[in-house]
Amino acid sequence: MKKLSRRDFLKTSAFTGMALTIGGLRPMTSWGAEPFKIMVGTTFSGAYAETGEFVRKGVNLAVKEYGGTVLGRPIEIIERDVPNPNEGVRKAQEAVEKLGCKYLFTSPSSSTALAVMEYAAQKKAFVLPCAGSDAVTGKSCNQYAFRWPIPTWGAAREVVPRVIKEYNAKTFYTITPKYVFGEDLLRNSKEVLTAKGCKLLGNSYHPLGESDFSSHLTKAMASKADCLLFLNFGGDTVNSIKQANNFAVSKVSKIACAWGSGITQMEALGAKVMEGVVWGLQYFYKIDAPGNKKFVAAYERDYKEMPPYIAANPYIAILALLQSVDIAGTDDTDAVAKAMEGREYEGLTGLEMYRACDHQVVKPYYTLKCKGPDQMKTKYDFADIIGSSTNLAPCEETGCNL
Repeated sequence: MKKLSRRDFLKTSAFTGMALTIGGLRPMTSWGAEPFKIMVGTTFSGAYAETGEFVRKGVNLAVKEYGGTVLGRPIEIIERDVPNPNEGVRKAQEAVEKLGCKYLFTSPSSSTALAVMEYAAQKKAFVLPCAGSDAVTGKSCNQYAFRWPIPTWGAAREVVPRVIKEYNAKTFYTITPKYVFGEDLLRNSKEVLTAKGCKLLGNSYHPLGESDFSSHLTKAMASKADCLLFLNFGGDTVNSIKQANNFAVSKVSKIACAWGSGITQMEALGAKVMEGVVWGLQYFYKIDAPGNKKFVAAYERDYKEMPPYIAANPYIAILALLQSVDIAGTDDTDAVAKAMEGREYEGLTGLEMYRACDHQVVKPYYTLKCKGPDQMKTKYDFADIIGSSTNLAPCEETGCNL
Protein backbone atom coordinates (compact mmCIF):
# COMPACT_ATOMS: atom_id res chain seq x y z
CA MET A 1 0.00 0.00 0.00
CA LYS A 2 1.43 3.36 -1.03
CA LYS A 3 1.04 6.34 1.27
CA LEU A 4 1.53 9.98 0.38
CA SER A 5 4.97 11.42 0.97
CA ARG A 6 5.12 15.06 2.09
CA ARG A 7 5.97 16.02 -1.50
CA ASP A 8 2.94 14.16 -2.82
CA PHE A 9 0.78 15.59 -0.06
CA LEU A 10 1.66 19.11 -1.08
CA LYS A 11 0.77 18.24 -4.64
CA THR A 12 -2.64 16.88 -3.70
CA SER A 13 -3.59 18.98 -0.70
CA ALA A 14 -6.28 20.75 -2.69
CA PHE A 15 -8.45 17.75 -1.87
CA THR A 16 -7.56 17.21 1.76
CA GLY A 17 -7.51 20.90 2.55
CA MET A 18 -10.39 21.86 0.26
CA ALA A 19 -9.28 25.48 0.20
CA LEU A 20 -6.50 26.05 -2.31
CA THR A 21 -6.91 28.16 -5.42
CA ILE A 22 -4.91 28.96 -8.49
CA GLY A 23 -1.81 30.87 -7.42
CA GLY A 24 -1.50 29.03 -4.07
CA LEU A 25 0.14 25.62 -3.88
CA ARG A 26 -1.60 24.66 -7.12
CA PRO A 27 0.65 25.32 -10.14
CA MET A 28 -0.03 28.45 -12.16
CA THR A 29 -1.70 27.86 -15.51
CA SER A 30 0.73 28.22 -18.38
CA TRP A 31 -0.35 30.79 -20.95
CA GLY A 32 -1.96 28.93 -23.83
CA ALA A 33 -1.48 25.53 -22.17
CA GLU A 34 -3.32 22.60 -23.77
CA PRO A 35 -6.37 21.74 -21.62
CA PHE A 36 -6.42 18.54 -19.61
CA LYS A 37 -9.58 16.96 -21.01
CA ILE A 38 -11.98 14.60 -19.23
CA MET A 39 -15.01 13.23 -21.05
CA VAL A 40 -17.96 12.76 -18.69
CA GLY A 41 -20.34 10.31 -20.30
CA THR A 42 -23.58 9.87 -18.38
CA THR A 43 -27.35 9.90 -18.89
CA PHE A 44 -29.13 13.18 -19.50
CA SER A 45 -32.11 11.39 -21.06
CA GLY A 46 -34.17 8.24 -20.54
CA ALA A 47 -34.95 6.34 -17.33
CA TYR A 48 -31.85 7.62 -15.52
CA ALA A 49 -32.02 11.20 -16.82
CA GLU A 50 -31.65 12.76 -13.36
CA THR A 51 -28.23 11.12 -13.08
CA GLY A 52 -26.70 13.58 -15.52
CA GLU A 53 -27.43 16.71 -13.49
CA PHE A 54 -26.00 15.25 -10.29
CA VAL A 55 -22.93 13.86 -12.05
CA ARG A 56 -22.36 17.33 -13.47
CA LYS A 57 -22.54 18.85 -9.98
CA GLY A 58 -20.07 16.34 -8.54
CA VAL A 59 -17.60 16.76 -11.40
CA ASN A 60 -17.76 20.55 -11.39
CA LEU A 61 -17.27 20.69 -7.63
CA ALA A 62 -14.24 18.39 -7.85
CA VAL A 63 -12.63 20.58 -10.50
CA LYS A 64 -13.39 23.72 -8.51
CA GLU A 65 -12.04 22.30 -5.24
CA TYR A 66 -8.88 21.14 -6.99
CA GLY A 67 -8.20 24.63 -8.28
CA GLY A 68 -9.23 24.23 -11.91
CA THR A 69 -5.85 23.06 -13.18
CA VAL A 70 -3.57 20.03 -13.16
CA LEU A 71 0.05 19.97 -14.33
CA GLY A 72 -0.34 23.71 -14.94
CA ARG A 73 -3.08 23.04 -17.51
CA PRO A 74 -6.74 24.10 -17.31
CA ILE A 75 -9.14 21.20 -16.75
CA GLU A 76 -11.77 20.91 -19.49
CA ILE A 77 -14.88 18.78 -18.99
CA ILE A 78 -16.51 17.34 -22.10
CA GLU A 79 -20.09 16.25 -21.31
CA ARG A 80 -21.83 13.62 -23.40
CA ASP A 81 -25.20 11.87 -23.09
CA VAL A 82 -24.58 8.09 -23.21
CA PRO A 83 -27.99 6.39 -22.84
CA ASN A 84 -26.78 3.02 -24.17
CA PRO A 85 -23.57 1.10 -24.98
CA ASN A 86 -23.49 2.06 -28.66
CA GLU A 87 -23.75 5.76 -27.86
CA GLY A 88 -21.21 5.34 -25.08
CA VAL A 89 -18.60 3.89 -27.42
CA ARG A 90 -19.39 6.32 -30.22
CA LYS A 91 -18.98 9.34 -27.99
CA ALA A 92 -15.88 7.94 -26.31
CA GLN A 93 -14.39 7.39 -29.76
CA GLU A 94 -15.19 10.99 -30.72
CA ALA A 95 -13.61 12.31 -27.52
CA VAL A 96 -10.45 10.19 -27.80
CA GLU A 97 -9.82 10.25 -31.54
CA LYS A 98 -11.10 13.70 -32.51
CA LEU A 99 -10.71 15.77 -29.36
CA GLY A 100 -7.54 14.19 -27.97
CA CYS A 101 -9.15 13.18 -24.67
CA LYS A 102 -7.27 10.53 -22.64
CA TYR A 103 -9.55 10.38 -19.59
CA LEU A 104 -13.18 9.24 -19.38
CA PHE A 105 -15.83 8.98 -16.68
CA THR A 106 -18.92 6.90 -17.45
CA SER A 107 -22.16 6.16 -15.57
CA PRO A 108 -24.53 4.68 -14.49
CA SER A 109 -25.20 1.73 -16.81
CA SER A 110 -22.92 -1.28 -16.35
CA SER A 111 -23.39 -2.37 -19.96
CA THR A 112 -22.35 1.08 -21.20
CA ALA A 113 -19.38 1.21 -18.83
CA LEU A 114 -18.18 -2.22 -19.97
CA ALA A 115 -18.46 -1.28 -23.64
CA VAL A 116 -16.56 1.98 -23.12
CA MET A 117 -13.89 0.18 -21.09
CA GLU A 118 -13.29 -2.32 -23.90
CA TYR A 119 -12.88 0.44 -26.47
CA ALA A 120 -10.75 2.63 -24.20
CA ALA A 121 -8.33 -0.17 -23.39
CA GLN A 122 -7.46 -0.46 -27.08
CA LYS A 123 -6.56 3.24 -27.12
CA LYS A 124 -4.86 3.27 -23.70
CA ALA A 125 -7.50 5.72 -22.50
CA PHE A 126 -8.22 5.93 -18.76
CA VAL A 127 -11.77 5.14 -17.54
CA LEU A 128 -13.53 5.80 -14.23
CA PRO A 129 -16.64 3.57 -14.47
CA CYS A 130 -19.51 4.37 -12.09
CA ALA A 131 -21.20 0.99 -12.43
CA GLY A 132 -21.98 -1.97 -10.21
CA SER A 133 -21.47 -5.08 -12.36
CA ASP A 134 -18.89 -7.48 -10.97
CA ALA A 135 -17.34 -7.76 -14.44
CA VAL A 136 -16.03 -4.16 -14.30
CA THR A 137 -13.26 -5.20 -11.92
CA GLY A 138 -13.65 -8.88 -12.77
CA LYS A 139 -13.36 -10.63 -16.11
CA SER A 140 -13.61 -7.34 -18.05
CA CYS A 141 -11.06 -5.39 -16.01
CA ASN A 142 -8.12 -3.64 -17.65
CA GLN A 143 -5.13 -1.61 -16.53
CA TYR A 144 -6.76 1.71 -17.45
CA ALA A 145 -10.07 1.28 -15.56
CA PHE A 146 -10.50 2.23 -11.88
CA ARG A 147 -13.83 1.85 -10.04
CA TRP A 148 -15.00 3.64 -6.87
CA PRO A 149 -18.39 1.92 -6.24
CA ILE A 150 -18.37 -1.43 -4.47
CA PRO A 151 -19.52 -4.15 -6.92
CA THR A 152 -22.72 -6.11 -6.44
CA TRP A 153 -20.69 -8.95 -4.84
CA GLY A 154 -19.77 -6.74 -1.89
CA ALA A 155 -23.06 -4.83 -1.75
CA ALA A 156 -25.13 -7.99 -1.36
CA ARG A 157 -22.83 -9.27 1.37
CA GLU A 158 -23.43 -6.15 3.45
CA VAL A 159 -27.08 -5.35 2.93
CA VAL A 160 -28.76 -8.77 2.61
CA PRO A 161 -27.51 -10.12 5.98
CA ARG A 162 -28.50 -6.79 7.54
CA VAL A 163 -32.03 -7.08 6.10
CA ILE A 164 -32.33 -10.65 7.37
CA LYS A 165 -31.36 -9.54 10.88
CA GLU A 166 -33.38 -6.31 10.93
CA TYR A 167 -36.59 -7.97 9.72
CA ASN A 168 -35.96 -11.48 11.11
CA ALA A 169 -36.76 -12.52 7.54
CA LYS A 170 -36.54 -16.10 6.33
CA THR A 171 -38.27 -15.84 2.95
CA PHE A 172 -37.75 -13.31 0.15
CA TYR A 173 -39.18 -12.21 -3.18
CA THR A 174 -37.07 -10.07 -5.52
CA ILE A 175 -37.87 -7.59 -8.29
CA THR A 176 -34.96 -7.21 -10.67
CA PRO A 177 -34.12 -5.15 -13.78
CA LYS A 178 -33.34 -7.34 -16.78
CA TYR A 179 -29.80 -6.22 -17.63
CA VAL A 180 -26.26 -6.98 -16.50
CA PHE A 181 -26.33 -5.04 -13.22
CA GLY A 182 -29.62 -6.59 -12.13
CA GLU A 183 -28.48 -10.10 -13.02
CA ASP A 184 -25.29 -9.64 -10.99
CA LEU A 185 -27.13 -8.29 -7.96
CA LEU A 186 -29.70 -11.09 -8.13
CA ARG A 187 -27.01 -13.77 -8.38
CA ASN A 188 -25.12 -12.41 -5.39
CA SER A 189 -28.27 -11.94 -3.34
CA LYS A 190 -29.22 -15.57 -4.01
CA GLU A 191 -25.79 -16.71 -2.85
CA VAL A 192 -26.11 -14.79 0.41
CA LEU A 193 -29.66 -16.00 1.05
CA THR A 194 -28.60 -19.61 0.51
CA ALA A 195 -25.59 -19.20 2.80
CA LYS A 196 -27.86 -17.76 5.51
CA GLY A 197 -30.42 -20.55 5.21
CA CYS A 198 -33.11 -18.31 3.71
CA LYS A 199 -35.40 -19.02 0.76
CA LEU A 200 -36.02 -17.01 -2.39
CA LEU A 201 -39.66 -17.72 -3.17
CA GLY A 202 -39.64 -16.00 -6.55
CA ASN A 203 -38.28 -13.22 -8.73
CA SER A 204 -39.83 -10.87 -11.30
CA TYR A 205 -37.76 -9.28 -14.05
CA HIS A 206 -38.62 -5.90 -15.50
CA PRO A 207 -37.13 -3.82 -18.33
CA LEU A 208 -35.22 -0.59 -17.79
CA GLY A 209 -37.68 2.28 -17.39
CA GLU A 210 -40.65 0.11 -16.40
CA SER A 211 -43.75 2.22 -15.68
CA ASP A 212 -46.19 -0.41 -14.44
CA PHE A 213 -45.05 -2.76 -11.66
CA SER A 214 -48.53 -4.07 -10.85
CA SER A 215 -47.97 -7.61 -12.18
CA HIS A 216 -44.65 -7.89 -10.35
CA LEU A 217 -46.13 -6.64 -7.09
CA THR A 218 -49.12 -8.95 -7.38
CA LYS A 219 -46.80 -11.95 -7.67
CA ALA A 220 -44.69 -10.73 -4.77
CA MET A 221 -47.72 -10.33 -2.51
CA ALA A 222 -49.05 -13.76 -3.52
CA SER A 223 -45.77 -15.31 -2.38
CA LYS A 224 -46.31 -13.92 1.15
CA ALA A 225 -42.55 -13.54 1.53
CA ASP A 226 -41.24 -11.99 4.73
CA CYS A 227 -39.38 -9.40 2.64
CA LEU A 228 -39.80 -7.91 -0.83
CA LEU A 229 -36.28 -6.97 -1.91
CA PHE A 230 -35.90 -4.50 -4.78
CA LEU A 231 -32.74 -4.97 -6.86
CA ASN A 232 -33.26 -2.05 -9.24
CA PHE A 233 -31.92 1.51 -9.30
CA GLY A 234 -32.82 5.18 -9.80
CA GLY A 235 -36.22 5.99 -11.25
CA ASP A 236 -37.14 2.31 -11.43
CA THR A 237 -36.75 2.00 -7.66
CA VAL A 238 -38.78 5.15 -7.02
CA ASN A 239 -41.62 3.98 -9.27
CA SER A 240 -41.66 0.44 -7.89
CA ILE A 241 -41.69 1.53 -4.23
CA LYS A 242 -44.39 4.15 -4.88
CA GLN A 243 -46.56 1.48 -6.45
CA ALA A 244 -45.74 -0.97 -3.64
CA ASN A 245 -47.06 1.63 -1.22
CA ASN A 246 -50.25 2.03 -3.30
CA PHE A 247 -50.68 -1.75 -3.23
CA ALA A 248 -50.16 -1.79 0.56
CA VAL A 249 -47.41 -4.38 0.15
CA SER A 250 -46.14 -3.55 3.66
CA LYS A 251 -49.20 -5.30 5.12
CA VAL A 252 -47.89 -8.55 3.64
CA SER A 253 -44.09 -8.14 3.43
CA LYS A 254 -41.37 -5.88 4.74
CA ILE A 255 -39.70 -3.81 2.00
CA ALA A 256 -35.98 -3.38 1.36
CA CYS A 257 -33.83 -1.98 -1.42
CA ALA A 258 -30.36 -3.41 -2.01
CA TRP A 259 -28.87 -0.59 -4.10
CA GLY A 260 -30.12 2.97 -3.75
CA SER A 261 -28.83 6.37 -4.79
CA GLY A 262 -29.86 7.86 -1.46
CA ILE A 263 -31.18 11.30 -0.72
CA THR A 264 -32.67 12.01 -4.17
CA GLN A 265 -34.81 8.88 -4.04
CA MET A 266 -35.82 9.55 -0.45
CA GLU A 267 -36.95 13.07 -1.34
CA ALA A 268 -38.89 11.75 -4.35
CA LEU A 269 -40.70 9.16 -2.23
CA GLY A 270 -41.15 11.07 1.02
CA ALA A 271 -40.76 9.93 4.61
CA LYS A 272 -44.31 8.58 4.91
CA VAL A 273 -43.74 6.11 2.08
CA MET A 274 -40.19 5.30 3.16
CA GLU A 275 -40.78 4.73 6.87
CA GLY A 276 -39.13 1.52 8.06
CA VAL A 277 -37.63 0.62 4.65
CA VAL A 278 -34.06 -0.73 4.77
CA TRP A 279 -31.72 0.53 2.04
CA GLY A 280 -28.26 -0.47 0.84
CA LEU A 281 -26.17 2.51 -0.31
CA GLN A 282 -22.70 3.21 -1.63
CA TYR A 283 -22.78 6.62 0.02
CA PHE A 284 -24.83 8.73 2.43
CA TYR A 285 -24.22 12.29 3.51
CA LYS A 286 -24.11 11.26 7.21
CA ILE A 287 -20.91 9.21 6.83
CA ASP A 288 -18.63 10.26 9.70
CA ALA A 289 -15.33 10.83 7.88
CA PRO A 290 -13.24 14.02 7.49
CA GLY A 291 -13.25 13.92 3.70
CA ASN A 292 -17.02 13.50 3.60
CA LYS A 293 -17.66 16.36 6.01
CA LYS A 294 -15.64 18.67 3.77
CA PHE A 295 -17.45 17.42 0.67
CA VAL A 296 -20.91 17.84 2.21
CA ALA A 297 -20.08 21.37 3.36
CA ALA A 298 -18.79 22.34 -0.09
CA TYR A 299 -21.72 20.72 -1.90
CA GLU A 300 -24.29 22.38 0.35
CA ARG A 301 -22.49 25.71 -0.05
CA ASP A 302 -22.64 25.54 -3.85
CA TYR A 303 -25.91 23.70 -4.46
CA LYS A 304 -28.01 24.32 -1.30
CA GLU A 305 -28.81 20.62 -0.87
CA MET A 306 -27.35 17.38 0.43
CA PRO A 307 -25.30 15.30 -2.05
CA PRO A 308 -26.51 11.94 -3.38
CA TYR A 309 -24.32 9.00 -4.34
CA ILE A 310 -24.50 9.91 -8.03
CA ALA A 311 -22.78 13.22 -7.24
CA ALA A 312 -20.39 11.80 -4.64
CA ASN A 313 -18.98 9.11 -6.94
CA PRO A 314 -17.76 11.41 -9.74
CA TYR A 315 -16.55 13.95 -7.19
CA ILE A 316 -14.20 11.59 -5.36
CA ALA A 317 -13.22 9.63 -8.49
CA ILE A 318 -12.19 12.80 -10.33
CA LEU A 319 -10.28 14.10 -7.30
CA ALA A 320 -8.37 10.85 -6.88
CA LEU A 321 -7.54 10.92 -10.60
CA LEU A 322 -6.26 14.50 -10.48
CA GLN A 323 -4.14 13.71 -7.44
CA SER A 324 -2.60 10.78 -9.29
CA VAL A 325 -1.91 12.88 -12.40
CA ASP A 326 -0.06 15.41 -10.26
CA ILE A 327 1.90 12.66 -8.52
CA ALA A 328 2.81 11.06 -11.86
CA GLY A 329 3.86 14.46 -13.21
CA THR A 330 2.50 13.58 -16.63
CA ASP A 331 -0.78 12.85 -18.41
CA ASP A 332 0.57 9.55 -19.73
CA THR A 333 -2.11 7.03 -18.79
CA ASP A 334 0.33 4.23 -17.98
CA ALA A 335 2.18 6.46 -15.51
CA VAL A 336 -1.05 7.74 -13.97
CA ALA A 337 -2.38 4.19 -13.55
CA LYS A 338 0.82 3.26 -11.66
CA ALA A 339 0.44 6.33 -9.44
CA MET A 340 -3.21 5.55 -8.71
CA GLU A 341 -3.05 1.86 -7.88
CA GLY A 342 -2.27 1.00 -4.27
CA ARG A 343 -2.17 4.66 -3.16
CA GLU A 344 -3.99 5.45 0.06
CA TYR A 345 -5.90 8.76 0.14
CA GLU A 346 -8.50 10.52 2.29
CA GLY A 347 -11.79 9.63 0.66
CA LEU A 348 -15.46 10.10 1.45
CA THR A 349 -15.61 6.98 3.63
CA GLY A 350 -12.28 7.43 5.39
CA LEU A 351 -8.97 6.20 4.03
CA GLU A 352 -9.57 4.60 0.63
CA MET A 353 -7.34 2.82 -1.88
CA TYR A 354 -7.63 1.36 -5.37
CA ARG A 355 -6.15 -2.08 -4.95
CA ALA A 356 -3.52 -3.02 -7.50
CA CYS A 357 -4.90 -6.45 -8.41
CA ASP A 358 -8.14 -5.26 -10.04
CA HIS A 359 -8.34 -1.46 -9.56
CA GLN A 360 -11.37 -1.80 -7.28
CA VAL A 361 -11.51 0.78 -4.50
CA VAL A 362 -11.45 -0.59 -0.96
CA LYS A 363 -14.25 1.08 1.01
CA PRO A 364 -17.40 0.16 2.96
CA TYR A 365 -20.92 -0.37 1.69
CA TYR A 366 -23.70 0.97 3.93
CA THR A 367 -27.13 -0.08 5.18
CA LEU A 368 -29.69 2.52 6.29
CA LYS A 369 -33.12 2.39 7.85
CA CYS A 370 -35.61 5.10 6.93
CA LYS A 371 -37.51 7.21 9.46
CA GLY A 372 -41.10 8.33 9.64
CA PRO A 373 -42.03 12.01 9.30
CA ASP A 374 -42.30 12.51 13.08
CA GLN A 375 -38.76 11.17 13.63
CA MET A 376 -37.01 13.57 11.24
CA LYS A 377 -34.92 16.32 12.85
CA THR A 378 -34.22 18.14 9.56
CA LYS A 379 -35.74 18.03 6.08
CA TYR A 380 -32.88 15.73 4.99
CA ASP A 381 -33.03 13.41 8.00
CA PHE A 382 -34.72 10.55 6.14
CA ALA A 383 -32.58 7.71 7.49
CA ASP A 384 -29.79 6.63 9.79
CA ILE A 385 -26.88 4.34 8.99
CA ILE A 386 -27.44 1.04 10.84
CA GLY A 387 -24.39 -0.82 9.56
CA SER A 388 -21.51 -0.96 7.12
CA SER A 389 -18.79 -3.38 6.07
CA THR A 390 -16.12 -3.79 3.42
CA ASN A 391 -16.59 -6.94 1.37
CA LEU A 392 -14.52 -7.61 -1.74
CA ALA A 393 -13.96 -10.90 -3.51
CA PRO A 394 -10.39 -12.18 -3.10
CA CYS A 395 -8.25 -11.03 -6.03
CA GLU A 396 -7.70 -14.57 -7.25
CA GLU A 397 -11.48 -15.13 -7.46
CA THR A 398 -12.56 -11.99 -9.36
CA GLY A 399 -11.52 -13.21 -12.81
CA CYS A 400 -9.47 -10.07 -13.32
CA ASN A 401 -6.16 -10.54 -15.09
CA LEU A 402 -4.26 -7.26 -15.34
